Amino acid sequence: MQIENLPKQQRLNRRQFLAFGVASLTALAFGGILAKPSQAAALSQLEANQSASITPNTSVPQAAVALAEITHVWQTLNNCGPAILAMNLSYYGETLEQQTIAQTLRPTLNDQNVRPDELAGYALTQGYAATLRVNGNADQLRLLLNNGIPVIIETWESDDLTNLDDGFAHFRLVTGYNDARQAWIVYDSYFARDLVNARRAYAGMYVPYAQADQLWRIMNRKYVVIYPTAKASLVESLLANVLDDQNMWQNAINQAQTELTEQPNDRFAWFNLGSSLYGAGQPTEAVAAFRQAQSLGLPKRMFWYQYDPLEAYYADGHYTELISLIDANLATATGIKEFYYWKALALVALGNAEQAHQAIQQVLAIKPDDQQALAVLEQGLIS
Repeated sequence: MQIENLPKQQRLNRRQFLAFGVASLTALAFGGILAKPSQAAALSQLEANQSASITPNTSVPQAAVALAEITHVWQTLNNCGPAILAMNLSYYGETLEQQTIAQTLRPTLNDQNVRPDELAGYALTQGYAATLRVNGNADQLRLLLNNGIPVIIETWESDDLTNLDDGFAHFRLVTGYNDARQAWIVYDSYFARDLVNARRAYAGMYVPYAQADQLWRIMNRKYVVIYPTAKASLVESLLANVLDDQNMWQNAINQAQTELTEQPNDRFAWFNLGSSLYGAGQPTEAVAAFRQAQSLGLPKRMFWYQYDPLEAYYADGHYTELISLIDANLATATGIKEFYYWKALALVALGNAEQAHQAIQQVLAIKPDDQQALAVLEQGLIS
């Protein structure tokens, strides 16, 4: 099968593959409340038994919340995702170590990034439910925290906060907030700024509300909510207004457009607009937004962690431009499996089967059980 002969709407994209043997990546990342198939039958009965005893707290949020009983860990190199997930699961009584999680999510040290949907997918394998959303906001975080649910956010960070262009993506576990201090409480695996208990046991660090949103929006305000399946009905009720994908993407588009009305040269708003347009099924418009963001200058590691531009360029048929963008990033980041994956598909579309095969093998060298790469091979798209 030749990809270039397929109608545009039938071309492969990352979201069509069975990323976890549970659901497609679209369903996992943007499909509401999820649980493993083996849990599905039990879940409905479990919810029926317990939903009556779980009443959502939707009243005016408290002025301060600090969830406890979380085991803090400092990450090893490039292990932010597994470390944060270990902390998140410890809140529910799990004792998994970050290296145990990393053996699945990044089994080789060459893997430089773990995606948020991969964190959610791992939680499913441990018997939990999970949902991944974009365009989060402070009200949603407060609502979840007031109901005893910590939240993983994917944010931007830098060793020098005055130089975000030299920054990187970073996961944090939001465990509380303090309105008097105008700050979130987060568990962080790398930084130790403004600790809640500087001289005692780790209890998180404060991140000012304004600073947190400045950093979070660079990643389109992505967040992952992980929780026991018994709380699925609770979380669904708390997030009811954001679980519909179409509404979520449209709200994200509106948010980006509002920010652009206020600041037309906001490079991150343009980038978020591109990501949200692509999520809404508008790749041509997304490519235009991404090009505008690039013209305004993006942080040098921006594409290391966000792959919607790669998907949009592919979906809209810009294969040569896609390969050029990937090669420019591979010059400084050789351990991003997604780069090789999208390069492989673009090379196939251009009729270069041999180099496509080499690229897909690079994916498997980084992560031998990568389900996207294996699906391409199994379907005979790359031989």
